[in-house]
Order: sequence, then C-alpha cells, then structure tokens
Amino acid sequence: MKQNNFDFLRFYFAFIVVIGHLIELSKVADFQKFSPYFDTAISVNGFFCISGFLITRSYINSVSLKIYFAKRAARLLPAYIFVVVLCFLFLSIISTFSFSEYFTNPLTYKYLASNLVFLNFIEPSLPGVFLTNGVEYPVNGSLWTLKVEVSFYLILPFIILLVNKIKQKYFVLIGIYLLSVTYQHLFTWLSEVYNNHTLRMLSHQLPAFLSYFVCGIGLHYYFDLFNRNKFKIFIFGLISIIIEHKLGLQIVTPLALSAIIFSFAYSFKALNSFAKHGDISYGIYIYHFPIINLAIYFGLFVKFNPYIITTIIISIVLFVSTLSWYFIEKPFLNKAHSNRY
Repeated sequence: MKQNNFDFLRFYFAFIVVIGHLIELSKVADFQKFSPYFDTAISVNGFFCISGFLITRSYINSVSLKIYFAKRAARLLPAYIFVVVLCFLFLSIISTFSFSEYFTNPLTYKYLASNLVFLNFIEPSLPGVFLTNGVEYPVNGSLWTLKVEVSFYLILPFIILLVNKIKQKYFVLIGIYLLSVTYQHLFTWLSEVYNNHTLRMLSHQLPAFLSYFVCGIGLHYYFDLFNRNKFKIFIFGLISIIIEHKLGLQIVTPLALSAIIFSFAYSFKALNSFAKHGDISYGIYIYHFPIINLAIYFGLFVKFNPYIITTIIISIVLFVSTLSWYFIEKPFLNKAHSNRY
C-alpha cells in the first residue's frame, strides 16, 4: 500500500493545471488547439480522488485528532499563507493605486482576510491589480479548491466514525457518493434552467466533490479487493468514462476516474520514488496562477514568442516550487513529524 505513484500523479495533475491555465489565460490563438488535452477540471477531480485515500491513511495512522490536524496544517498552511501574503504585499507595486491608496483600501484587507481563511470567492482580486487582464481579475484563481480540501480534512473524522459504526461499510460510502452526485447534477441543472451564477457556483462546492473524495476513502477500506482486481477495475473505469463522456453524463465518472488513477498508481514501480528529492506538486499548483498573471500583465505573450514565454514561465514555476519545498514546506513537515514523538 505504501509503494505507489501518487507523487508522480499529483505532479502530473499540477502540470496539466498549469498548461491549462496558460492556454486559457494567455488567450494565445495558437495555443487553443491544445485546450482539449489539458483539462484542468479532470486534474482537480484527480487531486480529490488521491486526497481521499491519502488523507484517510493520514487520519487512521494518527494517534490523536490533534496530531491529525497538526499534520494537515503543516502540509497545507505554510506555503498557502506565504503565497497569499506575498501577493498582498508584492502586487502593490503594479497596482494602479498609489501605495497609500492601496494599503488604506478596505478591499486590500478583505482580500487578505478572506484568502487566509480559504474563502477566496469573497474577494479574489486586489485593488488596481491586473485590471488590464480582465474585469475583476482573480489574483490566484487556483486557490478556490483549497477551501474544498480543508473541508475534506474537517469532515473526514465524522465520515470515518460513521463508516466504522456498521459492518457493511460500503453502504455509507455508496450513500455519500450518490448524495454527492445528485447534488452536483441538481445544482448544475438548476443553474442552467435559471441561468443563475450563484447556483452555478454552488454546483462546484464541497458536496459536489465528495463523490471523488469518498472513492479514495473506499480504496483504503477495500484495498485488498482492489489489488486483486486491478486490471478489471482499470478496464471498467476506462470504458465507463468514455461512455459517459459521449453521453454527456457524470454519474459514474467519479468512480471511473478513481479506478483509472488508482490502477495506475499501483502499476508502475519505476515511478514509486518520483518525489524522493522533493514533492513540489503543491507548490506548482498554488504559485503558477500569479506568475502567469504577471506575464500577461507585462504583455510578454504579445511582445515575444509565446512558446518561449511559456517555457520560461514553466521554468520559473518549477524553480519557485522547488524553493518553496526546501525552505517553507519541508521544514514545517519535518517539525510536525518530530513533534509526533
């Protein structure tokens, strides 16, 4: 169970998100043909599948609830707080507001406060920042998923408590899965019928993603069954996801995507040590959006060859993420690990 390719998969999904956002945000015409191959939604859902399994293991292996939350905080908070505060301070340089106007504007602190508590949707923009990129342009559009991730951390102990109360654990998991899928489809349908932005936003909140997360929980409890039927499960996932894509449905898609991801994760031993020199996938995910925004703000995609600019951006993202791992993330994780003893 410990030997897997999840580190590689998280890096891969993070990289897909970076390219997908480069294509979407830069609006470079020549990039748009690549858009179908870099689906950020699939990558985000893939993160949630993996998170369900890994966070369940983290919780089960924690000697107390306090230790569990300390480990989660050590993994998530240091780099997250750093990127929010860094954008709050550094982007004042390019704001159309003067320093005094910027740092006395209530919206500046609304951005800081709401983002620090994972409520990015309350104020995703900073005053006078990236106005040329678009109306009410988000500083870091990737941060919305962290709210969902934190919610997973909070509700997982209750889900595990409920699962452990009955012998047929799959009843609870299936029930949560069906409720999640129903929620997602209901609010998506309502948002289309009434053309309502609020309903559309609600369709992308925590309950909608529980179907992916609960598949990861299920892998923990039924790992032996999965391992014995890995190839069959992969085929089921592949066929199911193709059929539902053709039909425009997403009923078994969370289960099918999970089946593909988990089958891959336990099939290639050569990738087991992918992150032995550092796990930079989280850094890639949370740092790339502001970096792309800066490139757009300075008109780099227009002034220079967009493929060269893309290569430079990816290189910067990898470099910043590596620095973040060694100087921010890893020290806190090491401290959290040592405190367990």
